[in-house]
Amino acid sequence: MDRSLQAELVERLFSSLSDIILVAQDIRELALEEMDSYPVYVPTIGTSEEAHRSSVARLAAIDSMTQIFRANRDDKILTAGILCTSDQLARKFEVFNNAKNTFVHLTTKAQRIYGVTNNYTPGRFISTLLRNELKQGTQRSSFDLATREQIIYNQIDLQACRCMIRILPKDMDVFSWTWSSSHKRITKVTRSDALKLAKNLAEAEKESALEALALCSDNEFAKVTPLKEQLRANYAYFEDGVRIPKSTPLSGVVVLPQKNLPRLQWRQPPSQREHIEPRIQRESSIHDEPFIAEIGLHRYR
Repeated sequence: MDRSLQAELVERLFSSLSDIILVAQDIRELALEEMDSYPVYVPTIGTSEEAHRSSVARLAAIDSMTQIFRANRDDKILTAGILCTSDQLARKFEVFNNAKNTFVHLTTKAQRIYGVTNNYTPGRFISTLLRNELKQGTQRSSFDLATREQIIYNQIDLQACRCMIRILPKDMDVFSWTWSSSHKRITKVTRSDALKLAKNLAEAEKESALEALALCSDNEFAKVTPLKEQLRANYAYFEDGVRIPKSTPLSGVVVLPQKNLPRLQWRQPPSQREHIEPRIQRESSIHDEPFIAEIGLHRYR
């Protein structure tokens, strides 16, 4: 293992982490300066419109957006919200996204160089690597004491680092949150792959699975993986006088570089609603019941 390459990579990791922390501090300072001029809306803070738009909601939004270390067990993770900002602050969020992207790239490179397997949590590996450097007394002038202690005692949240802050277009007219509650991931499975899956079953199940495949003329099957409720946004904004509607999946608080909030509509997740409106389900191209339950294989209609 090339020690000089490792040492160089560790230095780059510290430098990259320093960039993230410094721009996060800049974001916090400017976002607090803008508190009286730019509104916020966090629908999961409090139970009233006043609470959703309060200084408490703004502080929670800033904390959530700049989070790069694992949150405490009691901390509330924000799944939705809008933070109105100046153009200057919106650009800082772009810098923040780029800094996080660089750090994630370096962590992937470090895993490869150190031969870290997928069995080892990447966030724990990177945290341990940097923590050990600091515990050895290595001086890092770019970190103050509080930051050094944070690196030593807290685990870096790589999922938060991978999550890019979404910056919305200006002149937003309307913004509504909605949920996709029956979202599924469908993976095609060829006949040869289906045979391999069947052959890996226990003897008691293998024979019936192979027999079912032999009697079936299909050449393609599907594996269906139910996904969690997915938060989406439907919004519309003006560009050169033209109203443009958009729809996109999202998570967390988003940035809106304008002084006024658009018309807003928040909907509770389906799992938290007392009454769910019935919806007409479109017919699926895949049979509901699995063809071979032991390997979760579905047939196409």
